[in-house]
Amino acid sequence: MTTLAVATHPWCAAADEHTNVATRFGPVETQPGADRSDIRFRGASLGQVDGNASLVKLTVQDDADYVLVDAALPDPQCRHRFTLLQIGPGDDATMSQPFGDCLAGFGARRAGDKLVVQLAQEGTGQVHEFVWMQDRMKELTNVLTRCEAAQVTAASRWLPVAAGQAGRVITGTGRAWFHTAPLDECKLPQLFVIPGDVLTVFHTYGDYADVAYRNPRTGREASGWIRLDRLAPMRTPSAPAL
Repeated sequence: MTTLAVATHPWCAAADEHTNVATRFGPVETQPGADRSDIRFRGASLGQVDGNASLVKLTVQDDADYVLVDAALPDPQCRHRFTLLQIGPGDDATMSQPFGDCLAGFGARRAGDKLVVQLAQEGTGQVHEFVWMQDRMKELTNVLTRCEAAQVTAASRWLPVAAGQAGRVITGTGRAWFHTAPLDECKLPQLFVIPGDVLTVFHTYGDYADVAYRNPRTGREASGWIRLDRLAPMRTPSAPAL
């Protein structure tokens, strides 16, 4: 499973909180200078990046660990530049060429055996994807919306729900809205269920569940994402007293 941090999307924490991270193969840290930051692994320099750098660890099921370096630049029109570190296995450490100028962190996913980093273009709702290719990041041709990017990420990382735990009931008050992807901004404005409605949960990801619903009166069906805090387990009928 991959985690990366931005508001409204399940990364791991705000990128600007990190100046050092632990990997399975040793610590990675940044040491700021006058206008550049030194990126260090086990105390040895891997290279330098422009600006004040912060670190986000990508937790991926892989032989290697990955750390995203987010360099804050002084230009208000182009505030970020990224570098990816591949750490391990063993003593190996590789630092990519810079990529993603002027974009902002959004998420990360797997595509087969490849790591894909998602960066958003602020103000446009577009998400660009970059795939790890040896020592560089290659931009993929398709540009996604934020909801599309969140959906493909969730589909590569969601957790399946066992059939015996799939039945859930809507709890709380008011309407529980369907979403096209596990992001608050991806709400479907005309599609909702209400407290007491029963759904089937197939997967969970972050704060959301991938569900299906069938209206018992009309037979109409709907599917999508609903927030987990609106779902409660179905109650099992009590056994009759002997």
